[in-house]
Amino acid sequence: MQLFSLIYVLRMAEQENIRLDVSSLESGSKKELVETRKSFLDDFGSYEVSLTVLTQLAYIPVAAAMLMTAYMEPTPEWCDTTRQSGNAWHVNDAKEFYSISVQHGRACHSSSTSTVYWMTSCLMWGALFGSFICGYLSDRYGRKPICVGCLFMVTLSHFVLVLSMYLYWKMIYVVAVFMGFFCGGYMVTNFVLLTESYELARSRLLVVSFNGWSLAMAITALLARATLHWYHYHLFFGVIGLCLSLMLYKCSYESCRWLSAKGRSDEAKLIATRITLCNNQKRLELEEVDSMEWYEILGFSAPTHNPEKKTWKTLFKSFSKPTAVMCYSFLASSIVSFGFYFSIDILPGNRYVNMGFMGLAKFVLGFFPFFLNKCVTKRIIAIVSIAICCFASIAVVLIQYIDQPVWRPLIAVFSLIVSAGIDPTWKINHLYSAELFPTSVRSMARGVCNAGGRLGSVLAPMIVYFRTINLLIPNIVFTVLLLIQLVVIVICLPDDSDKDANEMNDE
Repeated sequence: MQLFSLIYVLRMAEQENIRLDVSSLESGSKKELVETRKSFLDDFGSYEVSLTVLTQLAYIPVAAAMLMTAYMEPTPEWCDTTRQSGNAWHVNDAKEFYSISVQHGRACHSSSTSTVYWMTSCLMWGALFGSFICGYLSDRYGRKPICVGCLFMVTLSHFVLVLSMYLYWKMIYVVAVFMGFFCGGYMVTNFVLLTESYELARSRLLVVSFNGWSLAMAITALLARATLHWYHYHLFFGVIGLCLSLMLYKCSYESCRWLSAKGRSDEAKLIATRITLCNNQKRLELEEVDSMEWYEILGFSAPTHNPEKKTWKTLFKSFSKPTAVMCYSFLASSIVSFGFYFSIDILPGNRYVNMGFMGLAKFVLGFFPFFLNKCVTKRIIAIVSIAICCFASIAVVLIQYIDQPVWRPLIAVFSLIVSAGIDPTWKINHLYSAELFPTSVRSMARGVCNAGGRLGSVLAPMIVYFRTINLLIPNIVFTVLLLIQLVVIVICLPDDSDKDANEMNDE
């Protein structure tokens, strides 16, 4: 209902044809259009809520693309069954997923592990470059067009894979690269567009806690189990992506902060007025907005702009320490997270249930930073989160080393603890990556941080591949990375009390 209400109000605003003629500004006292955003509820109007819901739902086709290789290779037991019976897939009493690799005859072979590895690498390498390039394009051409464009291209990639039976296998690899590219781009740009719509640090923390990736994981597992076939899988997520792309295009506006940083204050003022119309759902008089700035219309604090042109050189020179800290934190968190995602096929139990539970657990634990931040700082939350993951990862290594059948179910338990327990740190990472950098380089900084995350997702399947040599190697690497990350956070991550940890202006 909020989305339909939003569309109605936006159309009403357009019919009113509000014109903001800056030349008509006259001296005099300013009329207060809205109260300054001081409380938590002030930050959540109809527009902000709708934008949050849409951008997070849009993670559904993105997660389905990034995690599709988790279902590419059937279990060894099922592979044995298919060799014994040519009719096994028609019966499919084991509820195995009929993947693209099965369709092309590349599953259940000695080279199957390599096939999954290369497909995963194509997705992750694409996401790595997409994070960099789309972050730069977002700072140059705007948050909204790049964000919506990336989501639409992910959708288009799903539809292309619907036709994969007519494509050569190498062409499917190429599609995977492009799909990963736009997934990485969306994950950068949607977050910046969203967080720049809020004024208060606590509001941004809630939005980060509500990150749609974890729920999208659970939905991906549910629909993979429901469809059990690559064709219906990609068709279903393509339709979802198309609907969400159109809704996001229709119901979102360009970031006022970005427009202001680019010197396009008139456009920022127009959009601020439309957002206020949507939130307040009342008609505004021209005199009310003529004498106000865009941030006063929205109830934001006044931005402070630095006239220096911000470039990649500025980012790495003036913000080298936060860039390095956040980049490593994204890198380590991503390697560990995706490492356990890509290991889900060897965990004891049902892979659909494991992934679904992993997503739901990540969603629940993702809210811990929001609730705990009333009592402790974001830095302390991140430290505790990584410390728990270190303990669980060490436990996995020890159980694998002992190799007693009675203990093997605990491998799944501790693996799920690591993959879900790292989620609060992910939330802190995302929030800091937006707050530590000024508006003019924020998307570039987000692009660098996400590139670190995407590089981690590229390295993760390489590390997981070493399990063919020794099952202990991947988890030993994950444990070492977590221990280093714990040290980095303790030494380098700023507290909430630091000014740089709560800044959203362009200083």
